[in-house]
Amino acid sequence: MTPTAPPAAEVKHGLKPLALALFEYVKPFSARLGQAAVSMMLLAAIRGGVVYILGPIIQGVFVDKDLSILRLVVIGLPALFVLRMAAEYTNAYLMSWVGQKAVQKIREDLFTHIHRLSIEFYWRKRSSDVMSRVINDLNNVQSTVQFIPLYGIRDVLTVISCITVLFYINWRFALLSLVILPVTGVILGILGRKMRKASTDSNVIVSEISHKFQESLQGITVVKAFNYEEQAIAKFRVSNDAYFSKMMRYLRATAMSGPIMEFLGSMILIAIIYLGGQAIFSGTMTTAHFFSFVGGFVTAYMPLKNIANLNAKLQLGMASWERIYQILEEKPTVIIKKSTGNITRLNGKIEFKGVNYRYPSRDTQVLKDLSFTINPGEVAAFVGPSGSGKTTIIHLLLRFFDPISGRIEADGHDLLDLDTTDLRAHMGLVTQDTILFDDTVYKNITIGRPGASMDEVIEAAKAADAHAFITAMPLGYDTILGERGIKLSGGQRQRLAIARAIIKTPKILLLDEATSNLDTASEQSVQAAIERILGGRTVVMVAHRLSTVKNADKIFVLKKGELAETGTHEQLLALGGIYKGLYEAQT
Repeated sequence: MTPTAPPAAEVKHGLKPLALALFEYVKPFSARLGQAAVSMMLLAAIRGGVVYILGPIIQGVFVDKDLSILRLVVIGLPALFVLRMAAEYTNAYLMSWVGQKAVQKIREDLFTHIHRLSIEFYWRKRSSDVMSRVINDLNNVQSTVQFIPLYGIRDVLTVISCITVLFYINWRFALLSLVILPVTGVILGILGRKMRKASTDSNVIVSEISHKFQESLQGITVVKAFNYEEQAIAKFRVSNDAYFSKMMRYLRATAMSGPIMEFLGSMILIAIIYLGGQAIFSGTMTTAHFFSFVGGFVTAYMPLKNIANLNAKLQLGMASWERIYQILEEKPTVIIKKSTGNITRLNGKIEFKGVNYRYPSRDTQVLKDLSFTINPGEVAAFVGPSGSGKTTIIHLLLRFFDPISGRIEADGHDLLDLDTTDLRAHMGLVTQDTILFDDTVYKNITIGRPGASMDEVIEAAKAADAHAFITAMPLGYDTILGERGIKLSGGQRQRLAIARAIIKTPKILLLDEATSNLDTASEQSVQAAIERILGGRTVVMVAHRLSTVKNADKIFVLKKGELAETGTHEQLLALGGIYKGLYEAQT
């Protein structure tokens, strides 16, 4: 029995574990981070130095009218500003590089991890939701990784540098100016929680909006044919209004932080000017020191205000990272053992021994104590009413899922002991809904066997009765098929799927309703192509149209997940049971 992992979306994360998980992607670039930190410290030191000399410059040039100080300013300040510009460029470039590399790795890990997950994940998650996380959420994370350290660390260092200067000039006034820090911390904490909650909710709604777009675009013919436009628009408008509402909560909190910081800063600045004026009048503080102090406070206040604004981006980014991390924490429900065996050769014997199965998202058992044997080279067909478990057998053979009890064997090997990659290398699959990729004919045929020669591709295409229509296309095997093979008819797509299956030279060929979506002429053509390639292979065929299974060596009739009848076409007709009823209903 294979345990089913709990959906990662149900797991709640704190900010600290999430931040640590995100830092793991930044840590490999610690050398670049160190270089950026040095440039940031240099920049902060330059800003602190400029603040300190600001008062003496104003005093010497505009009050004392000292020409030598004016000359020093003209010569020295440009050099200082060039150095500051170089430091700003260096830390901006390095942090952009780190941000891009970290997100590149996250994107690669996300794509790789999604492909490692079991089919159950795709049944549970909508593709639009996954795409929203890959695109929208990842863009938010990129901004967080790239700009939060760049501006946040730089501004924090600037604040520390300026506060150091303020304490050096007048520690009493510096303590007064520090009143803004705890107040700022409280404000950021309160607003941050609101922003993060609103960001999380809005990201979920963005997924819903993406789903509405995707659903309508894919089903546009049905939408128009049934005059469903207004209802589709109304459903979309509900999600769009909800997104507006959530985003306004986020933006209200964002907009509130700036004015509050402005007000606090203004009040403290007024207090400093008042107390500074009294200190100058009493002779306990020089004018030069007063100007330096005010300049230092203003210089420290601006990055402090920027930090408050960055908090909004941080909350948005961390909410997005949480959604991405949920996918990265998903566990495959099909567990590959560390001690899996390899099969270099397969004869094609298949055995189900007391197999029971229930899909993770359903309560109803799909297969009940199912046992049967298919010998090498036999053509076995599974028929029965919809929902009887026919396609589930195909899924279990491919190890898309594992049985909850019982045993499935290939040549006597328990499938649970075999690596899925190695197992599937011996299998070919043709389904009713043929998936083709926006690539060339050659690339689509060789998906399961990269690097196959053109002669091998042509041979497979001929066997599938596809060579003629392929060569009739302008670029032949180099023709780009378009999204989902839109340039081809249903029969042509199905014949390419057959060519794709047989070029692997599989020992076991799985046909899941391979002709059910075709018209009569296309069905006959595809069926003829299938019959040409059956020799020497074990074939597991699922079909609704019983005319396609008449020549099968064995026909298994399923009813509600149980094996009801077994035999050849003639034997089952003579039996006068379920199969005969299905056959007569079709003919």
